[in-house]
Amino acid sequence: GLPEYPYESLEDIDYTDFVNNMTDNMQILNVYSKIYEESEKTYTLPYDGINTVLAELIQRGNKLAICSNRSQKQLDEYTRKLFPEIKFEYVIGYTPDGGYKPNPEVMNRILDNINYDKDEIVYVGDKKNDIATAKNVGIDAIVVTWGQGDEETYNDDYPIKVINTVEELLDF
Repeated sequence: GLPEYPYESLEDIDYTDFVNNMTDNMQILNVYSKIYEESEKTYTLPYDGINTVLAELIQRGNKLAICSNRSQKQLDEYTRKLFPEIKFEYVIGYTPDGGYKPNPEVMNRILDNINYDKDEIVYVGDKKNDIATAKNVGIDAIVVTWGQGDEETYNDDYPIKVINTVEELLDF
């Protein structure tokens, strides 16, 4: 493999040019994105029990949507592969003209398409960015602890609830 260079062994001058060179950074990002897009993603799996819970939420008359910073192409692939039996009303990922969460424009596209009032919607997420998205749009948020969040996220004052299991989603 490639030689390893621990951070401590580098002088500022050694990495400053790299960090500040957007051309190199974009080239690296493009190569990484292409490799990632073409990979099988064998270890990308839904959380245990989530398909059952999502199906039950739909059975109860709830509409489900996905708002993500993943590319729209990746998101479409994931929903087909990981949630083949789940009907999402709207799935929106990053597109060059659409922006990223927590920009409210992204979530507002969903709101414009699902015909619910804001007080009828709960945004479920695992990171500070998800809380910020809900807050920016003016909808309630629930934080889940089984994702990529951290203690700071779990202790934020904005979410109406922090839940620890997939099944707790059925309580709302």
